[in-house]
Amino acid sequence: MLLVGVLDVQELVALVDLAAAKRKRKSNMAFKLRNKNIASVIKELRKASKTHAKQADKLEKINSSPVAKRMGKFQESDAPDAKGKFRDLSAPALASWMIKSRKGNLSKIISSLNQQVVFRRNKDPKYASKMRKVMDIVRKRLGKKDE
Repeated sequence: MLLVGVLDVQELVALVDLAAAKRKRKSNMAFKLRNKNIASVIKELRKASKTHAKQADKLEKINSSPVAKRMGKFQESDAPDAKGKFRDLSAPALASWMIKSRKGNLSKIISSLNQQVVFRRNKDPKYASKMRKVMDIVRKRLGKKDE
């Protein structure tokens, strides 16, 4: 894909978007494909000339999304796998298990429970309210005030 002439950045992004749309991928795949195509366009622009190198700089600036910077790298949790305990255990029993498995680390416990609330609050409000109740029980048992 050799670019002849000078294209402005918006035209390049439009071309990349068009190519991604034609492939009819899932939304996540389209996003990855778009970034992959932009990266290949940047690589070819760098090979061409100084004018194209400036276009490559502009594209790189656009391509470095703030979402990717904000998300960071994925870190695997050192907490044991719940294997259905969130769903099956009662709120007090779940609170006891969370305190034991997370070694009393309130931050880790609240983070785990908050993640459950956020993921399920619209689909299963009862489940989300159970997780909030567990948060309150854990805070009470660890001697922390409600937030």
